[in-house]
Amino acid sequence: MKKIIILICFIIVSGITFSDQLAWITKRQAEQTVQYFESKEIKQAILWCACCDNDPKMLIDVIKVHYKPASDVNYYEVYIEGTNPLTGAIFNQPVDLAYVHVKRGTKWRCLGKELKFECDPCTKSFKY
Repeated sequence: MKKIIILICFIIVSGITFSDQLAWITKRQAEQTVQYFESKEIKQAILWCACCDNDPKMLIDVIKVHYKPASDVNYYEVYIEGTNPLTGAIFNQPVDLAYVHVKRGTKWRCLGKELKFECDPCTKSFKY
């Protein structure tokens, strides 16, 4: 019985580990993220959680990237403002940097990894 409880706890913790990996970050990380978008002139991003069941890739034409304090004053959230070029839908939400992908060369790469933040995007670089 004890082994079953430990296994259940492990499964729950593993699931939590993949969700919200880089949703709440330090102010320094948030500043680095905004600076990265500006210095690399990133105009598009793909939002995709490869760990999540049935999560489609969502392409965003980036208009603005900024950050705001999270509900815990020790952390910040990065917001991407833009539009979905396929549907025209407006996007303005906080994002988890582990599941934001930016194009570098011919492949899309995890933004968290590009910024050298610890995360597991559950995917290698990919073409889209």
